[in-house]
Amino acid sequence: MTLEILVPSETHGFYDVNLIDVESEGGRMTFLPRHIDCAAELVPGLVRIRTEDDEEHYVGTDSGTVVKIGDRVAISTPRAVVGRALGEIHQELDRRRRERAQRAKEAQTALARLEIQLARSVLEQETSHARS
Repeated sequence: MTLEILVPSETHGFYDVNLIDVESEGGRMTFLPRHIDCAAELVPGLVRIRTEDDEEHYVGTDSGTVVKIGDRVAISTPRAVVGRALGEIHQELDRRRRERAQRAKEAQTALARLEIQLARSVLEQETSHARS
């Protein structure tokens, strides 16, 4: 089998793969060379890959889709950590989650400030109209 990991900025390829293990919304799925063709939504987690020479590789992904057709498997995901030791993948995924959470918090704070400014502006206009 061949495996392609597709992220918006690049494609990672693995060739001569005899096992691909993913976590889908329906549970864990293991693709072997003559596995039935299918498609599934992935949850954030690890993809385990074993090549024909028994080397194991891991790829950390954020959600996505896996599609198997014939001897080709494609995983499309918005973000992936490829080619690192298992512990480093966990650390990188945790770092990315913290960064996203921080950006979300900053965006929420900025939105709250805009709401406060809008409320003050409305109150000032109502107060000036009441005085006239």
